[in-house]
Amino acid sequence: MDAKSIRLQDLLRLALPQPATWLAGEFKPECMVRWVATSLDELQPGDLWLADASRLDIQHIQEAYQRGAVAVLLMGGREFKVPSDLVNLAVLTIDNPGDVHAIQRQLLMVLINQRAALMERGARIHAQLSQLAAEGRGLEGLVKAMAEIAGRGILIQDKRGWILAQHSSSTLSSTWANILEQLGDLEGLPDLLADRRQVGSPGTIVSQQAPGGLERLIAPIIVGEMARGYLSLIGLQGELDKLDYLVIEQGSFVCAVEMARNKAIRETEKRLKGNLLNALLQDDLSPRDAGLWAQTMGLDLGEAHVALRFAWEGADPPSQRRLETLVNGAIAQLNLKVIVSPLGGEVICYCEVSQVQGRPESALLFGQTVLEQARQEYPHVQARCGIGIPAPALEDWRVSLRQAGQALEMARRLAESKPLYYADLSVYRLLFQLEHSPELIAFQKETIGPLLALENANELIHTLEAYFEHNGNISQTAEALFLHRNTLIYRMERIFAITSLELDKPENRLALQLALRIHRMLASQS
Repeated sequence: MDAKSIRLQDLLRLALPQPATWLAGEFKPECMVRWVATSLDELQPGDLWLADASRLDIQHIQEAYQRGAVAVLLMGGREFKVPSDLVNLAVLTIDNPGDVHAIQRQLLMVLINQRAALMERGARIHAQLSQLAAEGRGLEGLVKAMAEIAGRGILIQDKRGWILAQHSSSTLSSTWANILEQLGDLEGLPDLLADRRQVGSPGTIVSQQAPGGLERLIAPIIVGEMARGYLSLIGLQGELDKLDYLVIEQGSFVCAVEMARNKAIRETEKRLKGNLLNALLQDDLSPRDAGLWAQTMGLDLGEAHVALRFAWEGADPPSQRRLETLVNGAIAQLNLKVIVSPLGGEVICYCEVSQVQGRPESALLFGQTVLEQARQEYPHVQARCGIGIPAPALEDWRVSLRQAGQALEMARRLAESKPLYYADLSVYRLLFQLEHSPELIAFQKETIGPLLALENANELIHTLEAYFEHNGNISQTAEALFLHRNTLIYRMERIFAITSLELDKPENRLALQLALRIHRMLASQS
């Protein structure tokens, strides 16, 4: 039978179910195979010989070399010793290959009809990945399988570039952490994939060179005619081949199905948790029913929960849905247990925290992450966040929500770019109740009115605020303001002279701090 020649590397990668291990001989990219034989008697120059390692000895290998074989593929027997002088004979091994004749048929199919073989291998890859998805292996299982098939590094990112799953290859393991850091920024996406709504049809694959002598194939993971993420296959420049294209093509299809399924599950869970939240806030459930429902939703009622409230601010803000997407993205990034539900124009959340006493650091980080992401994606619009005090029991959730609402309102009034925690509001909780009192305005005027009348009022007010923020420590205040210590001392002496207040008296320090807070509150209102 007349067959076309094919490169040894391409033949093995397209036909074998797993990568072969190189035992001996020099790797030559131009090494061509013309046929596949299963016995020494059939061997002719240019052939690949399939052999059972358990039945071989050195003489068999030498005879294959003398007959002109270009390669020997040992079925099992990774520890087989090969003479070092057979440099022109490639000797490889594959573990647990199965039937020798089945492997021969796969190799010959590629050799005789490469196009048909590609289609058949693609179907097998798709079936293998689909089976893993059906078994619930998730994106992590899919990534691991793709890395094993191709022998390359595999990376799945969501639409923001956050890593959902990844698996290194043996050749990239030492630099894999740096590779992930380099590819984490989606600003480096090829132009064809930059617009998630215009990425082309499913199956689109783009090749891109990466720093460090790397190359990657990247395909959009399309769900509902939009890219919901990106699948990357990473290897050394010049080594990526047709099998790699098959893996990323079929992988992007299966990942799209998996991501769609995960999204549907999340939407269902979110809807159920939203229903629970609404029922709790409206007091429609008995404590027993509320507890049973919460446990069904996977909530740990032995832990405290903190209410957070998010809202846009501005004349033409993004939709509430966009804010909810940012919230859900931060939850996934930080791996938190959170209930999310829209409420009016806000997005409200209850975040599980491990402590009742002290500051809920995980909730504060959660709020900060959402606001930072909002600033990056919508730099001309401001998002605000208010956070309540941890609620140790379900019956305390409404209290935490009310506190978060007050903190959110104060964040708006004070134009605060960071999350405001209710316990940090301190005296503002009192001042906001008195903001329309003439006495409040008169107190501010009497205390810092002379400062506010100066041309450089903002500079002096900012200096005084920094002084109190650092507990009157001159060195720390000067460092924070990037001033020389003597310059700060001179400025403080001027402030004291203008206000006629000496800070050695506690009542004067209290008066100045109250006046500064009144000024900030009234300034934000104007």
